[in-house]
Amino acid sequence: MRTPTLVFLSLVGCSDYNFTEDKDPNDGTSGDTAQPDDPSDPDDPSDTGDTSGPGGGGTIPDSCEDFDALDPIEVELNDSCEVEYSEGSFTPVTEWSFGSSSFCGPPAAGVLVDSDGDGDLDDADMPVIVFYQSGSVAAVYGDGTGRAWRTTTRSYGQDGGFALGDVTGDGWPDVITASDTMVCALDGNTGVEHWCNTSLGGRIDFYGYNYPSISDLDADGQPEVIVGSSILDGLTGSPRGQGSLGTGSAPYGGSGASTYGAMSATVDLDGDGQVEVVTGNAAYDADGNVVWSNSGPDGLVAVADFDLDGQGEIVKTSGIYVYGMETDGTVVWGPETYSGNLGAPAIDDLDGDGTPELVFAAQNALIAMEWGGAELWRARISDASGAAGPVLFDFEMDGYPEVLYADETTIRFFNGRDGVEKFTSTGHASYTILETPIVADVDNDDEAEIVIGHCQGNSTIGAVTVYGDADHTWPAGRKWWSQHGYHITNIADDGSIDSPTTNNFAQYNSYRSGDVGRPPNEYWDLRAEVVDVCEIECAADRLLVQARVLNAGNIEVPAGVNVSLRAGSGGTVVEVQGLSSAIPAGSSSDTLVFDVSASAFVGQTPTVTADEDDAGIGVFYECDESNNVDGWSTTVCN
Repeated sequence: MRTPTLVFLSLVGCSDYNFTEDKDPNDGTSGDTAQPDDPSDPDDPSDTGDTSGPGGGGTIPDSCEDFDALDPIEVELNDSCEVEYSEGSFTPVTEWSFGSSSFCGPPAAGVLVDSDGDGDLDDADMPVIVFYQSGSVAAVYGDGTGRAWRTTTRSYGQDGGFALGDVTGDGWPDVITASDTMVCALDGNTGVEHWCNTSLGGRIDFYGYNYPSISDLDADGQPEVIVGSSILDGLTGSPRGQGSLGTGSAPYGGSGASTYGAMSATVDLDGDGQVEVVTGNAAYDADGNVVWSNSGPDGLVAVADFDLDGQGEIVKTSGIYVYGMETDGTVVWGPETYSGNLGAPAIDDLDGDGTPELVFAAQNALIAMEWGGAELWRARISDASGAAGPVLFDFEMDGYPEVLYADETTIRFFNGRDGVEKFTSTGHASYTILETPIVADVDNDDEAEIVIGHCQGNSTIGAVTVYGDADHTWPAGRKWWSQHGYHITNIADDGSIDSPTTNNFAQYNSYRSGDVGRPPNEYWDLRAEVVDVCEIECAADRLLVQARVLNAGNIEVPAGVNVSLRAGSGGTVVEVQGLSSAIPAGSSSDTLVFDVSASAFVGQTPTVTADEDDAGIGVFYECDESNNVDGWSTTVCN
């Protein structure tokens, strides 16, 4: 913090002072030494000889000039972010349950409802959890305070899943439902029906095990809705294309015409800007035309860059078989054979070696596998089919994600690195179809929660259960888990669908994983700093605020970090600027200057936040999310 004298000088004038020295980012005090011009300097063209200014230091300037750009400074690393591999201290507790009937899942979660009634969706709105209840769709607030809405007009489904995202282009996320013959779009804020396509019988799963997804396949700004190989216009629900081969379903026992599930993947496999609909034996373009096909069986798929060649490879579970396929569908390993009817695979780097592994369930066994088919580990579960699936998230921030799974009788969480069981709960019952848990910050507490549906739910265990951390140490997850084939980049933080699509494997290299953390012992830690303020022109409704971002993490932060300026802590976001350059580890960014209307700041403290957009949302997941804010030492424009 500046001395009172220097604060006074900065209040009366900025342009006649040289702001070139830096505030110490480690002790929160200011080392800026705003020195008045020497009135006796004959070479100073601004010197008029007038000593009527404060302390006789010269004339009082009447306008703010641009601040001097400051060189980056060294920033002390946040050593507390160094986290050792954790084999314990994982303490989930039930936060709440809802409902009394069955729901298999997975549920979906996101910010859909204008819970604070201010007319828009932002970081203050409470996320909701969406699930089926006896054919209706219910949206329940993630903090357990009750239902936001429930449909009453028709039966939308029961054993399938959802997709969330803005498909109608009105700026509000929608809810896509799927039954055995029908796919519908509902308004996410109210549950009111936008459209229904009731003519899909015979093209999606007969049993209703249908799991939609949303993607802008042709990058035209209008997302499509995809269920299996059926491609619908997101705005109207009318057919756009229909693939003629695989639907993302798996044959019972690995062969034959009887299949289960319809859950294709959407990804730009080859980086040409066009998203493919990928199934077990074919890929389609936006119109349903075959991009490639192979002679193998269909199956349940997931995509990542396993060989680090910049393109996506495909893993497929197909009844009792597991395969690995190249970008063009060529089978490069497998089949590896197991018992049961295998569920959908999840992908992430389980062992911290820089390359991803896959996890899937087989009959009474959870399997972690390297690309190529070698088992990394296996763990005992109780599931005669193995059809349910795992999801992944690094709850302990040690760089090794946990594996979450619910079988017929028990909820089980495992170490991702070695498969050691870390937690069990028998508050669960299911005949297991293709459900998975989900992970999201559903109650706005900046900590991730786990949400699980119960396929044989009842009044004791509920239809869905939310788990939190007894020790409140879990990191802040996203507020979204939008579909069965969730892969982070499939939905933006405001519920919109990126166009063109950003491939997950280019940044996270995961699938059915909510883990957006870093590899072991790599971390970001962003802090904002208000460097200076010029309020000379407050009467003319002009205020200048100089700020920068400090990276106390041990790896570089890429360009694009948003920095917001608020009128007071928790006040309105007045302006957001993005940093054009990366910030090296242990260094600060270039300075930026906010030139804003002073009227919003009268009697307020200018406050800047690193990694925050105008909706209050951040992008970078840091080891410490609590130190991103910095305020000026005094109120301004009084």
